[in-house]
Amino acid sequence: MIILITLLALLLIYLVSEYQWRGALIFTIIAGFMQDPIRKASEIDSSYFGVLSLLCFLVTFLLLKSKFRFWNLGLICWSNPGIVTLMPVFIYILAFQALNSFGRFGDFRLTLVGILFYTLPLIAFWVGFHIGCDNKLLRTFILIYVSICSLWSISILLSLSGFESNLLKEVGGGIEITGIGAGQSGLWRTSEIAGWHLAAGACFSFILAMTESRDLQRYLYFFLSTGLTFLTVTTGRRKALGMVIVFISMYLLYYTLSSKGNRLFRAISSLGLVILLTLSSYGFIFNEKFQANFTPYFNRSATLTTEESQERLSVQGIGALIRGFQIGGLLGFGVGSGSNSGSTGIGAARSGVQSLAFVSEGGGGRVIVELGALGAAFLLYLLVNIGILYFRNYRIARVYLSNTECEVLTGLVVFTIVNIISFFSASQLYSDPFVLIMIGLSCGTFLAVPYLASKNTIANHK
Repeated sequence: MIILITLLALLLIYLVSEYQWRGALIFTIIAGFMQDPIRKASEIDSSYFGVLSLLCFLVTFLLLKSKFRFWNLGLICWSNPGIVTLMPVFIYILAFQALNSFGRFGDFRLTLVGILFYTLPLIAFWVGFHIGCDNKLLRTFILIYVSICSLWSISILLSLSGFESNLLKEVGGGIEITGIGAGQSGLWRTSEIAGWHLAAGACFSFILAMTESRDLQRYLYFFLSTGLTFLTVTTGRRKALGMVIVFISMYLLYYTLSSKGNRLFRAISSLGLVILLTLSSYGFIFNEKFQANFTPYFNRSATLTTEESQERLSVQGIGALIRGFQIGGLLGFGVGSGSNSGSTGIGAARSGVQSLAFVSEGGGGRVIVELGALGAAFLLYLLVNIGILYFRNYRIARVYLSNTECEVLTGLVVFTIVNIISFFSASQLYSDPFVLIMIGLSCGTFLAVPYLASKNTIANHK
């Protein structure tokens, strides 16, 4: 363990010395994947291992801030400058709710976790803006995530083949899933985290495939997307499979409406070919033992119906939202009151709050119970303005950006929208810092559209 941590520290030093904040960004992705195996290999089981990716990301942010002294909010919010005046108000609301939380529960750690839940995505937005300004870095960022995720997915196959190791088991008692028992987690700490990362890897691979000009690489990315989607089934987390389905549906709809016929036909035909090869090779590659192990998971995924999804959204989404208004009131319980603190023991005083566990399961209910009705209403107003900014950026992108630039950036926004939908029905997963970082970075890249548009305009006039 000591040797591994030493090697990781040396790798961080090398990447930072060679590539500055870009190197720290790359290491943040590496740390995000490595933190779960390190936790499993350690003699101490604690959710505090999840802080590893957070610390690396803070290094990235500090290095980037040392290079860019100013926030450049005027450029970032150029399409809707009113957001610049709204952000300080939101920060004041968070400060008040931090005091509210600490006053109620007396746990500084809980307050800090709650603040990070709201501020970490904002910081990631700013870092994502700088990633989006560099097309090469943006594609490298996506490719590194997909590469490590694909490597980690091999551990799922090892579990299915019967290979046993503590590194392949869920931490703690594991999550019991109706009909199949425990889902596969591989090197990830739980099946739910594994499902999210496999789904994210499938979505990012799909973006790379749809924007790749070389046939061999395009086929490879489509194959990875299909394979990672296939493996989400083995985690038993149906919402992971649902995320991929909704993402591909939305992205293909966008691609159909915005792309030329020949490019659309080439992309769809390539995807169809890869799916055909994948399905046809299933009986040849996987032996009978594999196929028998897959059956319970396929039966589980078959229950992912429109009716079941609507019921879940109604109960855990709308139901938790309404209950959140009832118990949270105008002021709420403060930041962190609805968070998932894992095995850290943070926020034990919350156990006496009636219905808090139910309310915090849905994202809308969690936000209301933490910020109160007034704070949640202002957050909704802020999100509407951000939506207006993104819509105006999209109109700019369609005119001034190349097809590839627009398709990559739009794909990352679609990925964010899918996660917002998922968060509304099940929010506990989104307490994970690495998940918040990836979503914030993905969404933040689209803020670079005005900069890219001005750069392309200047280049065209030379």
